[in-house]
Amino acid sequence: MIKLKYSTIIILSVIEGLTEFLPISSTGHMIIFSNIYNIIEDEKIKIFEVIVQLGTIISICIIFWSRIIKIINNSLIYESYHKKKITLLHIIISILPIIIIGSLFYNKIKFFMNIITVIYGLIFGSIILYLSEVFKPKITNISNINYLTYNQVWIIGCFQCLSLFPGISRSGSILSISLLLGISRIISIEFCFIIAIPIIFGASFLELYKHFQIFSIEDIKFIIIGLILSFIISLITIKFSLYIINNFSLKLFAIYRIFIALLLYIKFI
Repeated sequence: MIKLKYSTIIILSVIEGLTEFLPISSTGHMIIFSNIYNIIEDEKIKIFEVIVQLGTIISICIIFWSRIIKIINNSLIYESYHKKKITLLHIIISILPIIIIGSLFYNKIKFFMNIITVIYGLIFGSIILYLSEVFKPKITNISNINYLTYNQVWIIGCFQCLSLFPGISRSGSILSISLLLGISRIISIEFCFIIAIPIIFGASFLELYKHFQIFSIEDIKFIIIGLILSFIISLITIKFSLYIINNFSLKLFAIYRIFIALLLYIKFI
């Protein structure tokens, strides 16, 4: 079992903070840079790649704090479940599929965390992004997060499961299906970030619980540094990322992903 290093922590934390909010797969990019910088992808590094996402999630909680409070307040009012108000029930329905699939195929998902599957994930994800822009409705049906229905969040949740395959991107899969459902970009990405909170918190704490014994006291120090670094970078980049997603076509991200996949294919295959 290798020891965590400052260089490893800095590289992975910076990549996480820069890529988490864009539909290009933060996990895929961490695997890519691990290969470029010859970072050995042992169990400890793979676990760190999940845990470091907590830093970006904390930044999401700060940016969307008012929206989170509204959702909690709505959930405490019985009438909200029968009116057009988003509640915690919407969140639960949307994360249920990925919890089930992730739990059933936990060990197999870990097996796919390598550069080869990332290449195929980047290509498949780019196809999804491109097609969503081509076939999306001309008129946006939903421009208010409170108008999301239980059926729609369930479909979004099911489609989100594609992101368990590295390289596809959780935000990319959610944005794609949301556009096809006639949901506006800003609402799609806002909902994407909100449901990321319980998913990544749960995944990170599960990894810590299952593998806490493999980390030394020194490793815990490195983990804290990584969380702080990814948190700071995420705070700086999140609004810029929201602007890009809301104002630029997903086709641009699809082209970027194909370009990166081709470079990786040339270098590693």
